[in-house]
Amino acid sequence: MPLPGPFWGPILAGAAGAATAAVPGWLIASGSQAMAGWERIRPGAMHWTGLVLSAALAALIGYVVCFVGSSRADGATQMQIAGWMALAFASGTVLSLLHMRRIVRAGIGWRDSTVRFRASDGAVIERPITAIRSLRQNGTGWFEAAFADGTLLRIDPYAKGADALLQSIFDISGKGRTTKF
Repeated sequence: MPLPGPFWGPILAGAAGAATAAVPGWLIASGSQAMAGWERIRPGAMHWTGLVLSAALAALIGYVVCFVGSSRADGATQMQIAGWMALAFASGTVLSLLHMRRIVRAGIGWRDSTVRFRASDGAVIERPITAIRSLRQNGTGWFEAAFADGTLLRIDPYAKGADALLQSIFDISGKGRTTKF
């Protein structure tokens, strides 16, 4: 489905540019505070790679669509498809950013046998790791540590520090096996 009118190129370039420019500012401005003496979970290499490559591809394809074009007979069709690809990569950039922001906002940290994280309402919860009743891996690959009162701690296994936290949970709580549901 073609985009109507000759104005779609600037809109596409603006979307790609906004997605590319918003990334560092939003992450830096909304980062979690370092907790002295606490290990913490942060976005990992996979998250950063997805974010940077999606933004770079959106910007590159958007630039080609807006400023380079194609002189072939089917150039209009090529640029239309490239425009949709740029929008798809810009959407991937935004989704990656939202995923990374979710990890940062969770504020997961641990020290010795205590874990600290933020609930969905923003309240900081601090519990002993021994209070974890179960540890399961859900269908998306995330681990969910459940406490007796029903509170869930969700851990992205690809986040930096997740392996160390999961190993601490395995060692301290005795939850050595995970189950998928």
